[in-house]
Amino acid sequence: MLELMLAVAILAVISTLAYLSFSSVVSAWKRGMVLSDDLHHGDFVMEQLVMALRSAYYPDARERGGAYGMITEDVGSGESARDTVSWVKLGGALVGRDSQMAGSPHRVKLSIEEDDEGRPAVAVRAWRLYGQPDTFDPTAVRPVFLSTRVVGFNCRTAYRRTGDEIDWMDEWEETNRLPTVVELTVYLEPLDRNEPPVEVKRVFGIPVAPLSW
Repeated sequence: MLELMLAVAILAVISTLAYLSFSSVVSAWKRGMVLSDDLHHGDFVMEQLVMALRSAYYPDARERGGAYGMITEDVGSGESARDTVSWVKLGGALVGRDSQMAGSPHRVKLSIEEDDEGRPAVAVRAWRLYGQPDTFDPTAVRPVFLSTRVVGFNCRTAYRRTGDEIDWMDEWEETNRLPTVVELTVYLEPLDRNEPPVEVKRVFGIPVAPLSW
C-alpha cells in the first residue's frame, strides 16, 4: 500500500510539472501569435501612412506655397501622444483608389480620436483642395477610422541635418513648406493590461519636399 501511495504521489508531481510546462508553452505561443498579429497590423497602418506622406503634392510655384504646406500639432509625448498632421497629397492612399479625390490634389488630416464606441482610433479626414464653397468647414468632415488598435501617434519632422544629428521638430512651424524627413511612431494597444503599448516606428523622406524650399 505504501509503495502504491508513493507511486501515485510521484505520478501526481510529474503530471503537475508536465501541465505547468505545457501551460507555459501554450501561453507563450498565444502571446507570440498576438504580438505577431499586432506587428502585422501596425506595419499595415504604418505603410498606409508612409505611402500617403510620400504622395505629398507640391506644385513648382512657390508663390502659392501656403495652400500646400504641412501642418502638425504636438499633442502629448511617448505612448500617450495624439499628434495631428495635415498635408496635401495625390493618389488613393488613405482615401481609396476609387475615390473621386484620388486623381486631384486633396488635403488629408490624420489624428487619434474616439470612434462611435468610445475607443481610440486613427481618424482620417479628406477634402478636395479646389471647388469648395466659401462656407466649407474642414472640421465638419466626418472621419473615416483606419484602425482601432492604435492608441497613440507621434510625428516629428525635420528639414536639415547638423553634423550627424537630425534637427527634429515636434511641431512643423514652416506651414508653407514640406519637411524633407518625417519620423512616425504608432503605439498599438498593449498585449496585457499592465504592459506598455507595442511601438512601431518609421523614418522616411518626402520626395517633393525640395520643391517647397
